[in-house]
Amino acid sequence: MRVTVAALARAQGLRDDFDSLQRLRHGRGITSPGDLFYLSDFVKRRVLCIEEGTDSQLKQGLDNLKKLIERAPPRERELLNLSFNIDGTFGNFNWLARVEDYALAHEWIGSSRNVRHQADLALLQLLMRARPAAESEPVPPSDFDTLIDPAQFNGHPPPTAGGVFIENYVHNSPRFAASWENAYTVDMCGFGHNRMAVTYSNELGRILRSDGRVRVLMQDPEGQAVLDANRRSSTPKASDEDVRHQHRSAIATLTSIRAAAAAPAESLQLRAYDIMPPFTAYLFDADAETAHAYIWFWSWRQPSSWRPGFFVARATDALWYARFRSQFEAMWTDDETREIAHGS
Repeated sequence: MRVTVAALARAQGLRDDFDSLQRLRHGRGITSPGDLFYLSDFVKRRVLCIEEGTDSQLKQGLDNLKKLIERAPPRERELLNLSFNIDGTFGNFNWLARVEDYALAHEWIGSSRNVRHQADLALLQLLMRARPAAESEPVPPSDFDTLIDPAQFNGHPPPTAGGVFIENYVHNSPRFAASWENAYTVDMCGFGHNRMAVTYSNELGRILRSDGRVRVLMQDPEGQAVLDANRRSSTPKASDEDVRHQHRSAIATLTSIRAAAAAPAESLQLRAYDIMPPFTAYLFDADAETAHAYIWFWSWRQPSSWRPGFFVARATDALWYARFRSQFEAMWTDDETREIAHGS
């Protein structure tokens, strides 16, 4: 069985808040600001900035929700609009009817079941962005935040920086998503991997169920480097405990995915280092002829969508692929890197 979004929400410590958002979309969605009154306290106060249940504050809370939806990545934004159906944008239909209509109109997303799953992921991501240590606005309006489709270059990008750094960390490319869908093994290094673990929870579960292997190298939640990293993030004001909680949540998320897949403990290997990683990397089928990797460099107090990212394949860039692969292995086997126990 695949991990449910409810299980992911529980791993994040957000189950009650997730449930309250699900209830909000039932029926025809949000029909008036008063519908927000019964949301959980966390959602009302932290997410929507509603301190009291007055008409004026509920109206302001609804306006805040609209702004949060507008700032979400495009695909999440569309699914959040579908979920809440503010002002009857998707007609005067209940939730399941809206889902069926959406699935029929958007063949790329597949069945109505997948629409519900993806919409649930969008709800959870909305909550995760409201956590104190999270990046609340990963996609600010910017001329630099353009999603580029690698296919337009026919496999031969022009010899410019703009033709190299075409992988967006927030607006993941179709190529990146396809790598997840087809991989047998995945190696990741970077910070916490929490957002990616939630986004690709189905794909992770498939790999683990299919006797594949996932190795995750992340910053030590109990170390000093996570606090140093917080200083360079675009949201550097969270408390030390909030920062540590974000990284602990990633461990809980990955563990819940393995448990749902009923996969052996060794199929998911977690290790932690107390360093500022030189880059984030996702290496797919690292030992195969088709091995390839996606690399993102870090920025100083800029949103994730601005991080320079690129693709490197073993078949076409053997030297550079080998260098990034060797860096991962060196960090993975370093004497100061520790194994994270995540149960059996």
